[in-house]
Amino acid sequence: MSKNAIIIGGTSGIGLDTARYLRDNGYDVLVGGRTPLKNETDIAYFQIDVTDELSVKQFFSSISFKCIDSIIYSAGITSSKKDVRNFDVNEYQEIHNVNLLGAILTLKYAYTLLKKGRGRVVIVSSFASRTYSQFSGFEYTVTKAALSGLVRQLAVEWASDGVLINTVFPSMVDTPLLRENVALSILESIENTIPLGRIAQANEISPMIEFLVSDKNTYITGSGVDINGGQFLSG
Repeated sequence: MSKNAIIIGGTSGIGLDTARYLRDNGYDVLVGGRTPLKNETDIAYFQIDVTDELSVKQFFSSISFKCIDSIIYSAGITSSKKDVRNFDVNEYQEIHNVNLLGAILTLKYAYTLLKKGRGRVVIVSSFASRTYSQFSGFEYTVTKAALSGLVRQLAVEWASDGVLINTVFPSMVDTPLLRENVALSILESIENTIPLGRIAQANEISPMIEFLVSDKNTYITGSGVDINGGQFLSG
């Protein structure tokens, strides 16, 4: 019997690549996002607005899974870098609601089914939360960093139920959106600072996520995995 996987924020970027990777490895995949999937006829899609509690509640009450084996939270937005003196509360609230509050609401309404499945959770955070953001505002860094505290706290609280939760911290990933928004000269200068000499590919993130949500992971919880080509080294 195949395992199921729900990817919230799975209509683009790392989330979409993970959805494809899990599908190709035999998972029954359901993607949740604001906008429908394009050209992915064999991946199920349900609409969800993670900033709206009623939408999140309806999403999890509508799915057909009797239990949840795994959830990947990959929803996230950012803003351009600016001086703190130009801080905008409304802009911050929007980023907070997607990056952090959305994750909390997702886990709130998923937990009953996660507990039934003794499931696995992976939160897709960011290299920025381990260091700083070179291009995004501090609002992005703050909200991504807060996810680490959420994961550590819930790892302890959920341990007795057999639910494991972890984080991955990808650095910059080579996507069409990145190429459209960052000049080639800047990307080349960034690559020169990376010990492995290049920006990550999306398909280098998905296998680690799959390991963390699979039955192969029996003892890792409350942890974070750095996937950054050697830019940040912890030990």
